[in-house]
Amino acid sequence: MSSVLVTGAAGGLGSATVAAYLEAGHRVVGLDLAVTPQCASFTPLVVDLTDEDAMRDAMRHIGPIQHVVSIAGGALRDEKAEPDIAELPLELFRASLERNLVSAFVTIKTAMPNLRAATGDRSISCTTSTDALLSYGLPAYAAAKAGIIGLVNSLTAPLGSEGIRVNAVAPGDIPTARNASEWAHKPGWYQDLASNNPLSRLCTPEEIAATFVALSDRLTGMTGQTVVVDAGLTRAQPGAVSTGLSSTRNPDLAEADGDADERR
Repeated sequence: MSSVLVTGAAGGLGSATVAAYLEAGHRVVGLDLAVTPQCASFTPLVVDLTDEDAMRDAMRHIGPIQHVVSIAGGALRDEKAEPDIAELPLELFRASLERNLVSAFVTIKTAMPNLRAATGDRSISCTTSTDALLSYGLPAYAAAKAGIIGLVNSLTAPLGSEGIRVNAVAPGDIPTARNASEWAHKPGWYQDLASNNPLSRLCTPEEIAATFVALSDRLTGMTGQTVVVDAGLTRAQPGAVSTGLSSTRNPDLAEADGDADERR
């Protein structure tokens, strides 16, 4: 039985991921600012993921970890409501970087002693977003999530030399309760988004959670990769992933949010 650390454990994607790892027979430690009920094989801890000292203290009480799943983050409600970059407050841009990129960096940095103390296959999975790959708007969020991909790429070789794999998962927009509330000012938002996907639907938190479990348990030869799980959204814009450029798309969807996490 391996030990797994999941950040953002109280959110829609985080709670689904905790459940998936427990079902797969793992022990799970969940970190979040919100309180999560404890149950068999699951230990929740309340901690600010951007506070390095608090995270180091939490990690000292956790022990060896085989797998780290960094989910906490998400687009800020105020950015979803303000499409004009000229009106986007600098403090909001910085807050998005803290919430998404800095929290992932602090998680990985402070978890390294725990990963190094573990034996066997070890892995880190970070949550990026299709916003980092497509032209959606949300510049603060997209920049932070693009930084996650750069972070994963930069760590692939040095952590690989220690036998630690590192990958990213890029979900498309997932209609969690919080996401639905924050896009309520856009009537028909999720219906239109789903109809533009090749599968004519959106992915579920359970599908993203299954991807994390597969990366840690089954895809043991995979490292340095960004796995897109979006019901085909990125293929609706040919070349977007490979070139970093996007083609013309429904302007009503110009601000789509790609993170499946509810901590926003």
